[in-house]
Amino acid sequence: MKTTIASDHSTSRSATLRSLPPKVLATDLDGTFLPLDGDEVAVEAMSQIRKHLEANDVPLVFVTGRHFDSVRDAMGEFDLPTPQWILCDVGVSIYRLTDEGDFVRESAYEAILDEVLGDVDVETHRHAIAELDDFTLQESFKQGRHKWSYYVPAEKLEACHDAVAAYLKLHELPCSIVSSIDPFNNDGLVDVLPQGASKAFALHWWCEQHQLEPEQIVFCGDSGNDTAALIAGYRAVVVGNADRKIARKVWDAHVAHAWPDRLKLATATSTGGVLEGARWFGLFDELSEVGGAADEHAPTSKPGEIAWGAKLVRSNEAEFTLWAPKQQRVALEVLPGRLFRMTRDDRGFHHCHVSEVSDGTRYQYRFVRDEFVDVFDAGTEALNLDMLLHALPDPASRYQPDGVHGPSAIVDTQFPFQARPESVAKSLDELIIYELHLGTFTEEGTYLAAVARLDELVDLGVTAIELMPVAACAGRWNWGYDGTHWYAPMTSFGTPEEFRRLVDAAHQRGLLMMVDVVYNHFGPEGNYWSQFGAYSSRKHSTVWGAAPNFDGKKHGDVVRRFVIDNAIMWLDEYNLDGLRVDAIHCMKDDSEKHITTQMGEELRQWESANDQRVWLIAETNVYDKTMVQSLSDGGSGFDAQWSDDFVHSMFATVRPGEQLTQRIYSAGVDLEQSLRRGFVFAGDVRGDRGRESRPVVDDAGNLVRVNTESSIICIQNHDFIGNHPTGKRLHQLTSLETQAAAVTLAMLQPSIPMLFMGEEFASENPFRFFVDFGDPRLQKAVVRGRKREYPQHDWSDGVLPTDEQAMRSSVIGAVEDGNETMRDWYKTLIAIRKGYTHDGLLDSKHLSVDVNAESGLYVLRYEMDGRALLVMVRLSSAEDSASSEEVPVADYQTLLRTGDAKAEGSGTWRLLADSMEAFGERLTEGLLPNHARIGVIEAT
Repeated sequence: MKTTIASDHSTSRSATLRSLPPKVLATDLDGTFLPLDGDEVAVEAMSQIRKHLEANDVPLVFVTGRHFDSVRDAMGEFDLPTPQWILCDVGVSIYRLTDEGDFVRESAYEAILDEVLGDVDVETHRHAIAELDDFTLQESFKQGRHKWSYYVPAEKLEACHDAVAAYLKLHELPCSIVSSIDPFNNDGLVDVLPQGASKAFALHWWCEQHQLEPEQIVFCGDSGNDTAALIAGYRAVVVGNADRKIARKVWDAHVAHAWPDRLKLATATSTGGVLEGARWFGLFDELSEVGGAADEHAPTSKPGEIAWGAKLVRSNEAEFTLWAPKQQRVALEVLPGRLFRMTRDDRGFHHCHVSEVSDGTRYQYRFVRDEFVDVFDAGTEALNLDMLLHALPDPASRYQPDGVHGPSAIVDTQFPFQARPESVAKSLDELIIYELHLGTFTEEGTYLAAVARLDELVDLGVTAIELMPVAACAGRWNWGYDGTHWYAPMTSFGTPEEFRRLVDAAHQRGLLMMVDVVYNHFGPEGNYWSQFGAYSSRKHSTVWGAAPNFDGKKHGDVVRRFVIDNAIMWLDEYNLDGLRVDAIHCMKDDSEKHITTQMGEELRQWESANDQRVWLIAETNVYDKTMVQSLSDGGSGFDAQWSDDFVHSMFATVRPGEQLTQRIYSAGVDLEQSLRRGFVFAGDVRGDRGRESRPVVDDAGNLVRVNTESSIICIQNHDFIGNHPTGKRLHQLTSLETQAAAVTLAMLQPSIPMLFMGEEFASENPFRFFVDFGDPRLQKAVVRGRKREYPQHDWSDGVLPTDEQAMRSSVIGAVEDGNETMRDWYKTLIAIRKGYTHDGLLDSKHLSVDVNAESGLYVLRYEMDGRALLVMVRLSSAEDSASSEEVPVADYQTLLRTGDAKAEGSGTWRLLADSMEAFGERLTEGLLPNHARIGVIEAT
């Protein structure tokens, strides 16, 4: 019976991580321990590693695919520290350093491998595999009885791996395969080893010989042949230059094994990553170099100066930073039952450093009772709960597993994000945004469930997702605009790690991911921050809750820092592509520099420093020229702004007299103005907002249309639908034909189109406003507040926002249950938009607008290089259609076929899409459907 080697070496090991500190540094060489070319940081890191090894008497083990002579060459070339052991040849050879300074081979280990191979004719099979297509035998000095090595084309590595696997199976050989890419010359490498042999097995055998548990080893690697060791239960370090797919595979394995603190995804490359990982796991005992208490006199004007909340500084150590200027003495409670005194600086920041914590450790803050102040200050007596007041969560909590009232949890922010593909949108005209609410996008209402629907959005053709707010709110469901824990993703959607998986999944499909952030007010339930300090303003307020203290003379700078650092957190810790800042005009700030401008400045600085495109969107509702002006021109540096004039002027045209906003829009004329000028209402963040009555004209007296490439327009959004008493969608309030015509006009303007989830298949489910406050007084206040905010509506038939049915009924349902014709129409429009945007025709500078108000006809005409794109849309109310006897149906169709006449003598007219053909003519009972027709005149 032949000996076999177990492939999983972690199952028999103890999980007593915290009782067994790390002792040994084991590392791969190429791409890991050896400095990369031109990496000066790695060179300095090597010097520090040498000092640490000597000072701390840490054994060094090389675990490499290289053969022994090549290892010795590298030691001389790179002046490496001398290891005590060398595990080489992809784990089939082990050498130990003798007292005389020589390396000798471990014959006992080779005997194990010999027993596995048995009487296999090594040379026959080695050369037979070399005859396979695309295989080249490596040099003789890289070969051995226990290692058959080949070069293969890197692009065919997977196929070559499978070919060897088939050969081994056919000949029933007790062998396994390790395949990887050489990081230096991009060769594909295939090694055939005794069954189960690998770097991981060699290290496993070495640990057993020295009676060491896996958690006492810090193993560093970067490539495919390191993977088995990286997931075998050792404290694993994946250096920053490792392929992100390798990092993801290792991460998933650690998650599956429930190892919360055995992995470090280093940001530094090669040697620097090894040093970073050794420090992270405490192998090198230098706390000052990995974190510690913040400088009590640190400025608060720069991002990154304050480590808000709980931050892991090592695998099982964290620093806690709380801004609570109102409190002189604060105790940190690490659950279960550990209490720590926090130190206070002169700015009101409280600090504490704690060990034996990890990802998921729960904690909360307690204030000291007056009668125990002297005991707290003396520090000689241990704290107990009788000395302290009730517990409060962290204002900068990264996770609230039990809701906004419960304890906070430490979150390990590292995650193996994959690189964004080249296909992601890079310019404003490539954006096609899909707004969604995570809780009602799927039946489950979770981050992970949303992943399963991403392919639908890719097929539809959208390029960016804009999530409604995910910051933690009270209750089981909420629109998201009542957030109280701005740094913590909403618990009802899942964990922070699951949110990262959603973001990463979107990126892998070429979708940008943005999130709505709310900085104009704090939510009403779970907001404890006034007990800590001046987070909220005494000067300003909003109809929704307390306003942040942006302009307070004493503490306003810290609150501004709290908010802008939060914005950066979403980008940095969740790899999001951008932010939509809610109701920016309600961010009350009388400072000389408005908070939005400071936000624009600092996020652009972060963008430059991190080489990561940041999309900034402002919800202004009205046209604000300065918001999207560049910082150098005196603007706020945002990319785009929500422009509500189109949606509300369109709705006023098809449903005259019914308003879904406090601003009043006139049927027809405002839609015409929106198309001709680009806006109807204008204003700024200081509060000067109203109907723009001064037309802008050029030298010839022609009306000037503002550049709308930064304007986001839609035919419905969460506010539009949710502010209706019954949450009805546009097609339910009008007709399918009206929606198809309206979205044509929106999609083919030179602006940024946005869809609201479910509209693309005309979901029959409403989108109602819903909350789940636990406080009965708040529940009543919400009901009264909705009626007070929108007094023009009849609320008698609506579902109360506090009723669970309001949320349940708002789930959009499956695409298969929707209207297939509508979805096909959307796909057609998106394809047309992409095509004519790409070739430059669909652009503001090529646009002219024609309007026949009496017929309800709106025409966009783009002309360039002798050709034209015509978008002809009829939009009128059902009442107008039914009562109109002056213009027969046939004449309307003639008007919509304007392109046929315009094509005469100038080119060839080609119809691209016709909504009446798509949806069928519904001319019963004198009702004329709204209609869209798109065509192109091609130069002859």
